[in-house]
Amino acid sequence: MKTNYYAGVDIGGSHISCALIDPETGKIVGNIEESDVNCDGAAAEILQAWSAVINRVISDQALLGVGVAIPGPFDYERGISLIEGVQKFDSLFGLNIKESISPEMNNSQIPFTFINDASAFALGEYYAGVAKGNKKCLVITIGTGLGSTFLNEGRIETGISESVPENGYLYNIPFKNSIGDDYFSTRWFVNAWMEKTGDKISGVKEISQLAKNNDQRALSLFEEFSGNLADFISPWLQKFKPETLVIGGNIAKASPFFLDRLVVLLREKELAIPVKVCELWEKSPLIGAAMYSRNRLDKAMDEKQIRKTEQFLAPEKVENAPQGYYDIYPGFPLGDGKINEGHDSLAAWISQQKTVIIDGYEGVFWDRLVANLNQSLIKSGKRVYWYTMDAAMKSPEEIDRMIAPCLGERDSIFGKVTDKKLIDWFDISRLQKIRPDDEAEVNILVGCGAALAGWEGSLVYVDLPKNELQFRMRAGSALNLGADRKDDNRNMYKRSYFVDWIVLNEHKAHVLPQIDVIVDEQRPDHYLWMRGDDLRCGLTAMSRNFFRVRPWFEPGAWGGQWMKGHIDGLNKDVDNLAWSFELMVLENGLMFESNEYRLEVSFDFLMFNNYKEVLGDCAEKFKYDFPIRFDFLDTFDGGNLSVQCHPRTEYIQKEFGMPFTQDETYYILDCQNEPTVYLGFQEGVNPEKFHQELVYSQENTEEIDIEKYVQKHPARKHDFFLIPNGTIHASGKDNLVLEISSAPYIFTFKMYDWVRLDLDGRPRPINIDHGMKNVDFSRQGQRVEKEFISHPCVMEQNETYTLEHLPTHPLHFYDVHRYHFDQEIAIETQGKCHVWMLVEGSSVVVETADGMKQRFNYAETFVIPADAKSYKITNEGNKQAMMLKAFVR
Repeated sequence: MKTNYYAGVDIGGSHISCALIDPETGKIVGNIEESDVNCDGAAAEILQAWSAVINRVISDQALLGVGVAIPGPFDYERGISLIEGVQKFDSLFGLNIKESISPEMNNSQIPFTFINDASAFALGEYYAGVAKGNKKCLVITIGTGLGSTFLNEGRIETGISESVPENGYLYNIPFKNSIGDDYFSTRWFVNAWMEKTGDKISGVKEISQLAKNNDQRALSLFEEFSGNLADFISPWLQKFKPETLVIGGNIAKASPFFLDRLVVLLREKELAIPVKVCELWEKSPLIGAAMYSRNRLDKAMDEKQIRKTEQFLAPEKVENAPQGYYDIYPGFPLGDGKINEGHDSLAAWISQQKTVIIDGYEGVFWDRLVANLNQSLIKSGKRVYWYTMDAAMKSPEEIDRMIAPCLGERDSIFGKVTDKKLIDWFDISRLQKIRPDDEAEVNILVGCGAALAGWEGSLVYVDLPKNELQFRMRAGSALNLGADRKDDNRNMYKRSYFVDWIVLNEHKAHVLPQIDVIVDEQRPDHYLWMRGDDLRCGLTAMSRNFFRVRPWFEPGAWGGQWMKGHIDGLNKDVDNLAWSFELMVLENGLMFESNEYRLEVSFDFLMFNNYKEVLGDCAEKFKYDFPIRFDFLDTFDGGNLSVQCHPRTEYIQKEFGMPFTQDETYYILDCQNEPTVYLGFQEGVNPEKFHQELVYSQENTEEIDIEKYVQKHPARKHDFFLIPNGTIHASGKDNLVLEISSAPYIFTFKMYDWVRLDLDGRPRPINIDHGMKNVDFSRQGQRVEKEFISHPCVMEQNETYTLEHLPTHPLHFYDVHRYHFDQEIAIETQGKCHVWMLVEGSSVVVETADGMKQRFNYAETFVIPADAKSYKITNEGNKQAMMLKAFVR
């Protein structure tokens, strides 16, 4: 027997039927297998009943796929049951049918697809029934309810448009005093008969029998029904313009009593559209589901782009960078055998548990994770049932309304920090319905917030670095928490920053002590994982020794060429690189190393676990918010940054809900030609005139002479410029700026940007109004050079080293020291966290009181936590080392 068949499956409330379908003809091959199903049974009972029928049909054939027609609500794309509250299949709520039924099949590799039963019925008639040969047809099914499918060349139209309602659904379209479902269903006939006669009747079949006997009451009821249907359906026939209207469902069997009149009424409305009763009846869903499976699985589609960036995905295994070479994948050593690789090994651990909760961050490819682990778990021979948190999540519309106050104006990049909790994304009543099945050998609940469901079991947390999350969002392969569609990239980032990351990070902090396994999911088909105890031990070791976050690199409208020329391992095939996020902790990760594997977790894990040890005497002031930021701004052979300022403290707290503001400094790490920094206003600046020119430039896209208003200062290597909040400033071209600042980093009010476009071809966001409310016009004239350009002074000098103070502004809560030394210096933390960078020299080695050693190379940022207490730094280069140290005053 040929094996290029598909299996079509039709699942109803109390039955299942299945048959082989020849995709070339759309016809059924052999017999239809059927069975009753106890829809009130446990998940295991239902899945075993379904799989028994399907297995009898497919036997041991190598089928191409199985298409399943099933009523909603159902997540058809992912194969997850959302049916609840109808006294049918309650035990399946939240269950991933596609993955959970695989182990029950004779061949677990057969791919399953799912389709709404009404849509499957329509496709069956399209491929093998009365609609065959029609390019466009509208198929409605009338029985217990009203089903509808708009078909265009075999494609199911579901989008909202002038001619097709949302999802192609007509049942919820308003009609007379209610909706379509109440007028075109068995209950309408039952209720209308009661009103007309005062008698109870079980269904349309009895009314049809009376109509056959010429009962005028029955005939008039069908006449009323046809009039209603003509009025209801005609607008959609006019808009969609199908070649045929097909009617199916149990009520269609009474068509002799309403079809002719329906045709006449439609003609009176100038709709000469053929109206046909279905031909295949119960066979239609089988054929339609199989043909849909063929269309979905038979297409030769390229792998979907899952990340949008020019930079490489971090390798899972990497050696330490050689001495003197900047390391883009720094790892903290855990010792041998701590990191495991691959989903087979993770599945082996899961198979030993009874109940597993797999929680994690937004952006994780949950379906891919489930599919990979399920294939590995099938090998263990255990019955595994997969449940998903998404079944209990509120609708995207509800979530949009809930978070709207945090997002401000759509075209603004600024919002306000949410006060919501992750539990607010879920319907509690539905969440309580997702329960493990007693007959499963392993029950697994998967998704963001899975720990909120209250299951007792082993906790796996799946983490994703923030840079990879953003790359996925830009590609459209990852969405915001609870969203169902891609938005503008700027709005997705705003929603992440002010809403999603706030609630997900708080949840992460709560579950951290209970995590049994941590998974790094950035390589979606090859995971790295380790035990939760090893994670927490590694974080604690970091908190009393040293750490360096994993930097990441981004191009920009003004970006330059220094990093491309000086940092190995980057993709150099890009126009520019503007930023290196050296220590931008909200978006950085920490890499653990074991046997050269690099497992990455988000930086906030360290603060949640050890903020007191890390921050020391300022721990209670900042708590989980690491206060100091280091990053590079590269304008070598690039352009000027925007002329900008940052919000004053009271403004950022009131308007954006942030605890402290963005106070910056520019340290010139390198420069060329005649570089400059824009800083402070010209003497006697006219604020009103400045405002008018900014607005004119924005409205007319014309450049202005910004130097009439803003001072421009020469920049030399190792100069230090002070930019407390409210200060007008910008880096000019041909600088490599080490920006040292307080941690918030998106609150830049761009006031003038040289009338240029962003990398996406759109104007960059300009924030003149915000800027004018915050910029300090008193910072002008000679005051600028005296107060806002740091003048180093020697604090201490001996035969070992020279220590300079690079004074910051009184508004800065951090200070900066600079050391010059040839061989070695010894440092006491004195209860403070130190942030370091080697700004001259090739490399240094740090050794802590714990005896741990680590090399750090030129331009690498590293942190010595307060709890390290004491450490020494040894110069490995053949010339004097110069190092910067930043710390909270």
